Amino acid sequence: MDEVVQALSDIVKLNTVNGNEKLVADYLADLFKQHGIDSTAVEYAPNRVSLVAEIGDGNGPVVGFDGHADIVALGDATKWKADALSAAIVDGNMIGRGTSDMKSGLMAGALAMIHLKDQNVPLHGTLRFMATVGEEYGQYGAQQLGEKGYAKDLDTLIVGEPSGVHKQLLLQKKIQYMLQSDEVGAKKLFDANQTNEQHFIELAHKGSLTYTVHSKGVAAHSSMPEIGKNAITPLMRFYQKEEDYFASIKDYRNPVLGPVTPVVTMVKGGEQINTVPASADLSVKIRTIPELPNADITAAIKQIIADLNADGADLTLDILSDLRPMHTMDDAPLVKAAKEIGQAELQQALPLIGVPGGTDASSFLAFNPDIDVIVFGPGNITAHQVNEYVDLDMYHRFITIYEKLITRLLK
Repeated sequence: MDEVVQALSDIVKLNTVNGNEKLVADYLADLFKQHGIDSTAVEYAPNRVSLVAEIGDGNGPVVGFDGHADIVALGDATKWKADALSAAIVDGNMIGRGTSDMKSGLMAGALAMIHLKDQNVPLHGTLRFMATVGEEYGQYGAQQLGEKGYAKDLDTLIVGEPSGVHKQLLLQKKIQYMLQSDEVGAKKLFDANQTNEQHFIELAHKGSLTYTVHSKGVAAHSSMPEIGKNAITPLMRFYQKEEDYFASIKDYRNPVLGPVTPVVTMVKGGEQINTVPASADLSVKIRTIPELPNADITAAIKQIIADLNADGADLTLDILSDLRPMHTMDDAPLVKAAKEIGQAELQQALPLIGVPGGTDASSFLAFNPDIDVIVFGPGNITAHQVNEYVDLDMYHRFITIYEKLITRLLK
């Protein structure tokens, strides 16, 4: 096993399910130290530590590389081909939770930094490597790093999240839909690709606004509702007005991401069937786009609530998450360089796409909206699934891509 695969195996075996990212931060800090690279540990909570490391002469732009160390739950152990934390290698693929999302991308970025340092490649500016905590559940680490100023001087940001699919999946309709491609275009990509995976450069992803509206009433026996106040009634009025608002924004559209996508995801109310409910809640998840800022949507929801409260309701708004969308123009130097270098190294065409899911980029952009961002890394859509894997050939290639891309950006 070569040293780069060994390093990936080492961190995949570290259990960082929804926490305990200090294990990965400590491993990376020690690895960087062996190669003369200083790093800074940023504690979020006990055993939850992000890591920041930098190289370069400081006389030029700042290029960021972002990856997260947390992973999602392991899933049903009986359905895995190998133990989820074994980092087993089968037919050139490493299997395990986090192999694709996103310890392979994280380690590829770290090794690219190490190789550039070891080879004394002149970097006129700064390469800032950031390994974050809590991306899967709130982007806690990226938010904290932003608060500490690590985003304010970033010119570009490479997010090493998985950007590929197994080549055979290009022939499936649902994948073609997800990639905004037709059958002819997908077949063209398939025929031109000599590897096992097709990758994409994600230059845009939707943001996310998640909130719960709480309605307060007064409990009473169902035989005497007049002495109570039904919390469900004003919540239903809110729902109708919210639906009217959602209909009014349906024409907002991003050329890459498409429309705003609002979904009412949970409704709760009442305690038992013979009691007037004293409380009720309605929760919503909205996938947002740059053309309609999250702040504008929030203001509209607050106005609906204010109007209903003025008419006797008792509604309150609880914002659970507010993550902005990302869209980098396709003529940005970062995008052009990634496309040229990536196509040469991966031996395939690299379509530029937008995706509905978010990344740490949202939190960094909240502190510096002028960062050019791409999402581009080893791994595929087995993320969060049993038998998640990374193609080790792609993992090796992405280390080289990152080395060449960073060198180009800091020449």
